[in-house]
Amino acid sequence: MSDLQVILQAFDDAWDHPYESLASALEGVTEEEALWQALAYADAEPEEGWPPPGTIAWQVAHLTHCKRHYRDILQHGDPSSRPEVRPWKAQPDFKALLNRLQEAHAAQRIVILGLTDDQLDAVGAQDVMPTRRFLAMCTRHDAWHAAQIAVARRRYRSR
Repeated sequence: MSDLQVILQAFDDAWDHPYESLASALEGVTEEEALWQALAYADAEPEEGWPPPGTIAWQVAHLTHCKRHYRDILQHGDPSSRPEVRPWKAQPDFKALLNRLQEAHAAQRIVILGLTDDQLDAVGAQDVMPTRRFLAMCTRHDAWHAAQIAVARRRYRSR
């Protein structure tokens, strides 16, 4: 396996491994569950157009927003600047949020798939971080939020 294939395998596993992934953490989440906010977030200031802070819906919106931006960073290629962050657009419901997440992930994966092993040590618009480290961060980010979603689901069930 090439370095890029190893990175892509980890990225894919964080997304849809049957037991430890974002997909497994989100499997079966209902609209009510997605919008339930734990008391720990009750005083968090909501952002306009975003789901309530700390909710599963917020986690999905955040991941979607970041995946779009990470894709833009990888495509930008200019190490002296970063692409502008696109504004978030509110979604009508959790199903729409999930669809946006799937679209953002697929687009991010296509850009990663287009990289070569030679590009992995280059520094692009991700500041001083080589592309391989940036891709590892993207994968960790998915895993981090999958774990937060799993904990939110446990808290929802025991509320």
